Amino acid sequence: MRRLDAQAADDVSRAVARHLDELGADPAALAALGPDGLRRHVRARVHLHTYLPFYILGLLLLASLALFPSLADDRAGDVALDAGDGGWQAGAGATGPTGAGVGGTAGDADATVVSSAPGARSGGAGGGGDAGPQAGGGGQAAGADAAPATGPMRDGRVCEPGVSQVEGSSYAGPCRPVFQGDNGGATYRGVSGDTIRIVRRTFPETANSQAVAAFAEQAGAASSDDVAVVRRAFLDYFNETFELYGRRVELVEYVSQHGNATNEAQSRGREGACLDAEQIVTELDAFAVAIGGGTSTFSECAAQRGLMVFGAAAYFPESFYRHYSPYLWDTTMNCERISNLTAEYIGKRLLNRPARWAGDPAYRTRERRFGVYVPNNDAYQRCTNNTQRMMTERYGAPESVRYNYTLDVSRFPDEAARAVVQFRQAGVTSLILACDPISVMFLTQSATAQQWRPEWILIGTALTDLENTARLYEQSQVDGSMFGQSQLGNPRDILGPDSEPGRLYHRITGQQIPDGTAGDYFALVQLFSMLQAAGPELTPENVRRGAFAMPERGAPNFPAGRWSFAVGVDGDPNGVSHTAVIDAREVYWDANAIAFDGERGAFIETYGGRRFTHGEWPEEEPPVYP
Repeated sequence: MRRLDAQAADDVSRAVARHLDELGADPAALAALGPDGLRRHVRARVHLHTYLPFYILGLLLLASLALFPSLADDRAGDVALDAGDGGWQAGAGATGPTGAGVGGTAGDADATVVSSAPGARSGGAGGGGDAGPQAGGGGQAAGADAAPATGPMRDGRVCEPGVSQVEGSSYAGPCRPVFQGDNGGATYRGVSGDTIRIVRRTFPETANSQAVAAFAEQAGAASSDDVAVVRRAFLDYFNETFELYGRRVELVEYVSQHGNATNEAQSRGREGACLDAEQIVTELDAFAVAIGGGTSTFSECAAQRGLMVFGAAAYFPESFYRHYSPYLWDTTMNCERISNLTAEYIGKRLLNRPARWAGDPAYRTRERRFGVYVPNNDAYQRCTNNTQRMMTERYGAPESVRYNYTLDVSRFPDEAARAVVQFRQAGVTSLILACDPISVMFLTQSATAQQWRPEWILIGTALTDLENTARLYEQSQVDGSMFGQSQLGNPRDILGPDSEPGRLYHRITGQQIPDGTAGDYFALVQLFSMLQAAGPELTPENVRRGAFAMPERGAPNFPAGRWSFAVGVDGDPNGVSHTAVIDAREVYWDANAIAFDGERGAFIETYGGRRFTHGEWPEEEPPVYP
């Protein structure tokens, strides 16, 4: 990780000081942290503000929902997310460009599809009802469900069973021979005989974002310019390599004219998000939005206008995606699947056993008593209440000690300190981190101050399991005591010259990939694979058909997880979902291990990095800290 030189440090310090002042940081709370705490606080606030528009509250939603086995009884029909004014409600009757109604109920996993699609020639029309691979009837996606043919590919290789469309890629879809014939021309809005218009939505730059970007770059992250260069290289290569049946992806940059990034991150700001969606549809004539800007609020607005979003509504429940099917898709695991995996992990491996990895020796012979740190928002509380009930019914778990904190960064230090008092007095031995990583930083600091040393249980959400994040935690607390699930892959397989994107970038450019970026490789390979799988007559409905027909991807190393749209959130092999990742690995934190980037502090994988999906977690205790 690059270090600050003296002048850059002074410049960044001044910028960050202005930034914290604008954010309304509490001077008394900052002073109470001391020099080390203040440094961590500044770094955390900078990181939070950098990524807030894209994930902070969406990830927090996931973290709280993922604690126990399910979002709700999917067949009860009584759960609908209503976060601010950008929430979604079952049976809303949202109207698309041609008056297509969105019906059904969010609680019914099989209920809803959009019943017609604007400009669809053969694949988009059809009735609603079944969210499975053949949902909605309508036309057949040409080639999407057929066995791969053999023949020459666009890169000169021969297509045959088992060959990936991109050489060396474990995530690109199965190969297709060079297409011969009529692709149908303008099969849908944003699609012509030779182009597919995809919009990348971003938000306006501000003085704050410039200062934060400078700080992030000095800390080791790639600059936005470097990311753009790598992204363009992959985009150009994929346009030449994937079989898009005579078309090319045209990526159009769109800076939001009406949206507010912070509001949308909180599932608010519906009016501005919908105005953006309307502009992208009417003025840019786009087929889809991808690689940024797919907040939950915007995604809902887009779907109501028949606009596809790849990378939509991160961490929302599968029922949300199904409600707006076939328009919304994401790679990141949805919260319903994470909930089920987490319940299995806790029930099989931790429950009714002593807290042997707690920092306090007195805890190590006691049966675990769980605490939960979760946001106090109504939606999070409703889901946590329900999942606690399911945890009790399935595994006989007693009620956990819960602290409900306020999602206000300036209050995080005080909230963490009060929570530690409550957990310590209640005899909590093992704290389940259903929260954001900034809160974990303050929790670990407060725990040290109050001489409370529990186990710190990861559930793999909100980037609490990211190595750069974990280095900000109080190391005397987490070293030897932090372990659990991680949906992330090993960083060396995702970033750097030896990663899948790093190897491909070197092959196509002859240069080493810049530090700190994958150039949106995984998002792009997912996008192109789904467009290819849709077949020549490109429509949202045919994208859905092709996605559900794609085989599992990521083998043998699964650097970004095991991907499949053909496994239900409860592990049903005959089910489907609209998010790709379906498994997790187990990790534990070693503060002295040297990570792939040369820095000290890394997550160590158990079972040689084996990843687990539904029903696969062993019942033995985790083999952590051997």
